[in-house]
Amino acid sequence: MPYFRHLLFLYLCLHSWVVLAQPRQVQGTVRDAATGERLPFVSIVANEGEAGTTTNLEGEYRLRHQQPIRSLRFSYVGYRPHVVYPDSVQDIHVQLQPTAAQLREVIVLGTGENPAHRIIRKATENRERNRLQHLNSYTYRTYNKFILTATDVGELELRDTLQLSPRDSAYLRMRSLLRKQHLFLLESVTDYAFLQPNLTKETILATRVSGLQQPSFGVVAAEARDFSVYDDLPVFFGKRYLSPISPGSTRKYDFVLQEQLVQGRDTVFVISFRPEEGKNFEGLEGLLYINSDGWAVQNVLAQSAGDDDKRNIRLQQQYERVGDRQAWFPTELDVELTVPQVSLNGHQPYARLRTYITNINLNPDLRRSDFGAIALKQTPNANRQPDSFFQAYRPDSLTQLEQRTYERLDSVGHAQKLDRTIRVLEYLMSKQLPVGPLSLDLGRLFRLSNFEGVRLGLGAHTNARFSERFKVGGYWGYGLKDKQAKYGADASVILYQPRELQLKAVYFEDLLETGGRRLPQDRNYGVLGNLRRALLPEMDYTTHKSVALRGRVLRYLQANAELRQEERRPTLLEQEGQPLPAFDLTEAVLTLRYAPGEKYMQQFNRLLPMPQEEAPVLWLQYTRGLDGFLSGDYSYNKYDVRLEKTLRHRTFGETSLLFAGGWIAGDAPLVTRYNGYGSYNPSYKVYTGEGFETMQPYEFFSDRYAALFFSQNFGKRLLNTRFFAPDLVAVTNVGIGDLEEPLQVLPEGSYRSMRKGYFESGLMLQNIISSPFSGVGVGAFYRYGAYRLEDSRDNLRIKLTVTLLF
Repeated sequence: MPYFRHLLFLYLCLHSWVVLAQPRQVQGTVRDAATGERLPFVSIVANEGEAGTTTNLEGEYRLRHQQPIRSLRFSYVGYRPHVVYPDSVQDIHVQLQPTAAQLREVIVLGTGENPAHRIIRKATENRERNRLQHLNSYTYRTYNKFILTATDVGELELRDTLQLSPRDSAYLRMRSLLRKQHLFLLESVTDYAFLQPNLTKETILATRVSGLQQPSFGVVAAEARDFSVYDDLPVFFGKRYLSPISPGSTRKYDFVLQEQLVQGRDTVFVISFRPEEGKNFEGLEGLLYINSDGWAVQNVLAQSAGDDDKRNIRLQQQYERVGDRQAWFPTELDVELTVPQVSLNGHQPYARLRTYITNINLNPDLRRSDFGAIALKQTPNANRQPDSFFQAYRPDSLTQLEQRTYERLDSVGHAQKLDRTIRVLEYLMSKQLPVGPLSLDLGRLFRLSNFEGVRLGLGAHTNARFSERFKVGGYWGYGLKDKQAKYGADASVILYQPRELQLKAVYFEDLLETGGRRLPQDRNYGVLGNLRRALLPEMDYTTHKSVALRGRVLRYLQANAELRQEERRPTLLEQEGQPLPAFDLTEAVLTLRYAPGEKYMQQFNRLLPMPQEEAPVLWLQYTRGLDGFLSGDYSYNKYDVRLEKTLRHRTFGETSLLFAGGWIAGDAPLVTRYNGYGSYNPSYKVYTGEGFETMQPYEFFSDRYAALFFSQNFGKRLLNTRFFAPDLVAVTNVGIGDLEEPLQVLPEGSYRSMRKGYFESGLMLQNIISSPFSGVGVGAFYRYGAYRLEDSRDNLRIKLTVTLLF
């Protein structure tokens, strides 16, 4: 008996020692056993469900438990589960074996319902309370790291260097370079603030760019941060896709409940999603981790499911509960981008942006006055912050490869004077080239139009090196077809920068459209510019003098007050052997532009517009013709309105609406009346996106009119095959106008007034031929109604379409 008691005592001691030796906290990294790649969002369960966690975007995890941890189960979609029984070791690193087989959903026989659908519906029902926009306000700080490198697509083994071709040598040089450094590295630290309903502000506190000493830009996680599965149609890098938790998504997506993970009192449901076979819509594929606590999305992995995409983009988001309210908030974001069509000496360029969000405050002291139209800007000393400032927000120190990237590229950048090159590129983006205190206007060097043919010229303005408040400049050009010189000069001074209050004087001898629309804040930022102007067959030679005061009255309201005197000489009235008739005008103009939600960013030493939301943009303009003042010969009142609106629907795609109208009362000459706004020129069959595509520019004139331009972009919803997947766009344009007083200067019968209504509709197949950044397509437009042409073939117009990503 004593012997038995001794054995029992020894057993209890050994058992207690084993229990005490088992850790209550473990940490480590989970990798792919085949590639060594770190795996994000790997599910880790302790003691068969007593506690759990997931790896972060770096494949790292840390798990704490109130009880000793006896077992750890690691599971990930597409990999074999792995169980570890820890002893006293706290650092446990795991490699998971990939498997081709994946779990399928378990069908509940009683109802026959896919169990994933119940969870998706719960997430959809609770999406309003879980979206960030539900919060009244918040602030946070981000650390962002962008890496551009390349991977070996061929894994070539070239041992005999004596037999290498030039191509093979270039391959080896690139492989050797990539073993020493990345191609590009950029870091930034920013502060972000949000206030209901849609006020945002982000400030770049620190930025560091490999190769540059004074970078004028910084990377931000705008695309990754703005993507939200809680939106019906979230923006995914320039395109809109149907969210997997939008209403009705269970009828379009194939959801698979891959795993259920018990983490304390909560359950995490791992659900894969992809578009169902035969469903034609812009869809995503990936994984959703939905937590039963609030049915919130805890992790997201998403990428485009379309075979037509020319860019491979993968996005990952990780959410955590933060604050007293335990709101779900993103804490880590990751974007990976490759362009398969691009090869760099046998290597595939590869970009990655990683963002970590810290210092989250859900109850900040914010006021509307803290926010302005500029939503993204950089502090003056952002490019001079020491490395210690970055280190305070890095999740880990820079790797040796990253450190060498900075060292090598910084030395190369200094030797090659890359800062100066970047300054030049910045001006090239704004179509300006700095030469000391002057900037050459590159947009004046070469132009092509139907009226002028090739136009060569030169223009220049003073830049910030001359003065940050005062600017003066001028230009000269010559049209080889009309054989006429054009020139002009202007000067401006900033009176009050916070309100963008500016006084500007302008003089020019140039061309204006007969009966055209003139809105001073109607900016055209595209590379192609306004193609319609280039197609016009007739123009007005104009002598213009004006002074204008413009500024921002409210956050989203801009005003422009202008007094101008012009002599207009329209070639539309030209008679052989006779000088052009002249119209002397003096006009006072007041223009208001209201764009709620419009935001700008200061990057690359420029003020750039940020992508617009669905808010409308409204222009209102009043023009008063002054008879007897500054040689003005006409007295009239002119009212103009323009409204733009974009609507997006998860089923039908994107709807664009543009309404324009105008009314003139009084003694108004031809050049101030409204032409029909046609954009058809038989010599240039290009879709302009402005005006009536089947109407000639001066076919109609009115002194009052209304027009509606409607387009519906179905995307690839209606036509999507493996080899042919264009974007399908339907267009309908309607206009009506009247002419109370006939035009005495034009022969009767040479124009009409659109009194009976003008109608045209069209269908475009855009991006038939496409690249990652541009596309070419074709469109057909048909003219019908009271003003259709006698020969039905003349009513049909075929045009080329061109689209650009920027």
